[in-house]
Amino acid sequence: MSDCPSSVTVRPSRGPFKAGDVLTCSADGYPEPSYQWTDSNGVVVSTGPNVNLTNSTFTLNCTATGNLTDDCSASVVVKSSGMSCHSTRFS
Repeated sequence: MSDCPSSVTVRPSRGPFKAGDVLTCSADGYPEPSYQWTDSNGVVVSTGPNVNLTNSTFTLNCTATGNLTDDCSASVVVKSSGMSCHSTRFS
């Protein structure tokens, strides 16, 4: 397995989501990737795999970045109505 994450998943995987829910981001890659959650304005809201939802309307992006190289990551977008199911890899 390589350092670069190739896919990112979020649990729970189905919405709708509401304030008070906790979302957990995970990705493949070795060693374990680092995680960052950002809102639709690019503001960092969490620097770990979990994010606590404080609002019932949101768009969040979870990015997993490889820990051996600085130029590879994968991300997924989550919306309050449910998962915007696309994972993007950046190398």
